[in-house]
Amino acid sequence: MKFSALFRGDQAVLRGNFLLITISWIIMFTAQPIPETYASLYYLHLGANEFMLAIMGFAGSIAVALVQFPGGYIADKHGRRRLIVTMTFGMAIGSLFFVLAPSWEFILIGLLVQNICSIYGPALMAMVIDSLPSNSRGVGFSFQSVITTLVLIPAPLIAQYLVASFNFDLGMRIAYSLTTTAYFIIAILRLRLTETLPANREKAKTGLLYALRSYPTAVKESICVWGKLPKSAFNLFLAIIIVNGLVVACQMYFVVYATTTLTITLNQWALVMTFRYLTIAIPAIIAGFYMDTLGRKRFLILGYLLYIPGMLLFIVADFNLLLISFFFFGLGNLLQLNSYQVLMGDLVPRNLRGTATGCLQFFMFIMQAILQISIGLLYVYVSPQLPFILLALAMIPLSLFVLRCVHEPTVREA
Repeated sequence: MKFSALFRGDQAVLRGNFLLITISWIIMFTAQPIPETYASLYYLHLGANEFMLAIMGFAGSIAVALVQFPGGYIADKHGRRRLIVTMTFGMAIGSLFFVLAPSWEFILIGLLVQNICSIYGPALMAMVIDSLPSNSRGVGFSFQSVITTLVLIPAPLIAQYLVASFNFDLGMRIAYSLTTTAYFIIAILRLRLTETLPANREKAKTGLLYALRSYPTAVKESICVWGKLPKSAFNLFLAIIIVNGLVVACQMYFVVYATTTLTITLNQWALVMTFRYLTIAIPAIIAGFYMDTLGRKRFLILGYLLYIPGMLLFIVADFNLLLISFFFFGLGNLLQLNSYQVLMGDLVPRNLRGTATGCLQFFMFIMQAILQISIGLLYVYVSPQLPFILLALAMIPLSLFVLRCVHEPTVREA
């Protein structure tokens, strides 16, 4: 696919909903990574301890998981747009807790509010897939990921400037204020989205009470959806929940391990994150163009395998090795995220995407919660290196599992 085809022709991707969502993600990823650069250190600063980081991650993941079933059910039953718009405003309100928090307990409340509002996740993912031509999904996802990765580049340097200029506490609160402003702008922008699900005679319902009432039906339909899909979709689902659970659980401790065990300074950490975002952009967009012709699975496996050198270098790194480590980790993460989303879109019909995504994300966040506690225990009470070694070792059997048990469809779903 030619680069110009992104913008014009029947297979153009940068138009309509996909363009609006990409713009909203550009705004989000310009602001959100600024406080995330030192987020774990901010929680420790507000009184949490290292194991409490795992508890906070566990609680947040459980909250997200519990809303995925009704989120997917509502997305397929009553449409995507209204749920997305309403809950994006909720995310903006939840981010205020991070700005005003006097202690880590308020951070936990903010996490819970935002994670409950992430009920719109299945609807947003379904709308993204709906809005992309089937033969352009690989380049579409990769282009979007690269663009949003490029806007991440200044974030660590801005975070470094804020904590150096205003002291750590005030600098982090300013950083979270930028995120809050970004969420409100995104919520307003998403008012322009158009519905992608065929009209339903039933009145659209997205309220909390309806979500609670529909929960048993949503769970039943979500669990049963895998019986209506190819076996490869279920096998891909199994691989996804394990990989993403391990990655998220380990990410919580990256900055803590780097600054305490590896004695990396805050300034050096900001440079490492900037280098990571800058260097993976070109390889990722090249992979996206080839993904639509060479297939999604080989790039998914490549993403898994790149975690191995990334984590093995990380545990013994000095500043220079850390740059190489996070190049491998960042590129591997981007490739596997793009590949699994595109491949799942190929395997799942449009009218089941919200339900399938809701079920996928439910178990993904449940797995994250379990692994966050497990990784936290290993990090604090056994060895701080062990979680990262386990992440690297797990990629070998998971790569073999995907190679043998996940097969791309002959005809991709529209």
